[in-house]
Amino acid sequence: MTIVTLLLAGLVAWSQAPGTTPVKVSMETQMMHGKKYYVHIVETGQTVYSIARAYKVQSYDAVTHVDIHFLHAGDTVWLPVRGQFGDEQQASPVSQEPQKGQSTQKAQKSQKKGQKGDEATSQRPSKPAALPEVRKVGKTLKVALMMPLHLDQMDDISTSKFDVEQRGKRSYRQFEFIEFYEGIRLALDKLAATGVSVELNVVDVSSGDTAKVREAFVSHNVGQSDVLIALLLRESFDKAAELASAAGIYIVNPMATRSEICAENPYMVKIQPSTAGLVSRMLNSMATERPGAHLYIVHSGSKAEKPVLEELKSQLAARGDIKYTLFNWSQSAKLATVLKSTPGATVLSIYDQDKDQNRVYVGNLLNKLTAFKQGTPVLYTMNDWTREYGDVDFNQLQNLNYHTFATGWDMTNEVHVEFLKDYRTRYGNEPTSSLAATGYDLTLFIVGGLHRKGADFWKTPGGLTTGITQPMHLVRSGAGLENDCAMLYRMQGLVLVPVSFR
Repeated sequence: MTIVTLLLAGLVAWSQAPGTTPVKVSMETQMMHGKKYYVHIVETGQTVYSIARAYKVQSYDAVTHVDIHFLHAGDTVWLPVRGQFGDEQQASPVSQEPQKGQSTQKAQKSQKKGQKGDEATSQRPSKPAALPEVRKVGKTLKVALMMPLHLDQMDDISTSKFDVEQRGKRSYRQFEFIEFYEGIRLALDKLAATGVSVELNVVDVSSGDTAKVREAFVSHNVGQSDVLIALLLRESFDKAAELASAAGIYIVNPMATRSEICAENPYMVKIQPSTAGLVSRMLNSMATERPGAHLYIVHSGSKAEKPVLEELKSQLAARGDIKYTLFNWSQSAKLATVLKSTPGATVLSIYDQDKDQNRVYVGNLLNKLTAFKQGTPVLYTMNDWTREYGDVDFNQLQNLNYHTFATGWDMTNEVHVEFLKDYRTRYGNEPTSSLAATGYDLTLFIVGGLHRKGADFWKTPGGLTTGITQPMHLVRSGAGLENDCAMLYRMQGLVLVPVSFR
């Protein structure tokens, strides 16, 4: 990626150089698993995003053997030829169709001199997985739910001494994820009212013991399911995913953001948008709403910020339409001076230290940004400050045209209001977290989609959005499926309202 050092009044920062190395489209192709791929050899300064753009495909469709953020000259990237096997019809990026049967040999010869052939071969990826075989769906859909219920600890609960001291104790862990189950149950009731027949198989997996996961596939008939929803610890989930893939069962991960779980498992369904998806949505919003505005990314250099920071630098280097500067909060005294030199700037805060430091930082940053008499910056954050910090000043956020990925309830949204009403009617209280809505949404979308489209749902898993609280759209990410909908909100009238998606 192309980055240059920028000095602003003693502030050491980084700024994007205009553009990256131009990408010349290759005419070499290779057939893999029945699909045709262009074969591209990376040149210095190119990224997976700039390469994918040149070939007119999405970056997540590119196949690489190495980390996409650390491509080097000589690495190979495979990019699908569009318009084949039901793909969206799209013009080829080259004017002449490559000849059939061409392999990567010519492309590999074009690598820079001195690189050994066996080294180039070792960088080639595994072949892209073909769409998996999908079992026929019966009249009654079989849904398995694996989650930690801690049923073995039920007798330890004291109903006569459930006081303030006891509420927060982890000894009552059976309540941690119960709202997720309640959201699923509420969705199944709604589907049943429309004639959808579902057999729900709930399995308690309360530890990270992978042997218990294996046992459940046999003793609890999880292996006979049409779809498995797994809210599990990481090791338990990885084992469940392995077994589900071997059995040809689609497995749903409700909470993970790590995209690597989709890389090689064609039966994987990831509900939470990836960091790449969130960053892309936010940058698109900035480019659309504030074209030409300079972006300042405020950070602290902490380990917690690294995944977002690396993704931001990678995408910004590839797109070229947003000028940006990294600003370390340790130089906070100079922030006002820096922003005055670029009035009307956009500020993205990814600062993440410990909880107490974060709270102090939020107050200080808001005071600095709202002190401007003119040219007030616009503020973006990856996490929702209105939920994380109960004492945050909403007036300050509104003055900064605050944008974020909200996790709370939008009381101007009829679907949100109806969901809360139904939940309160069914369970006597309102949900305390977004887990209830996550369980509700994925059940309506996936189980409802399976009822409407049968096994074909997994080939084209879209279109069913009525009644869900957050938008959902599954796309191929690696081998598996990932929800690429990230709903961005802005502060308006002291409440967060959605920014139009796409």
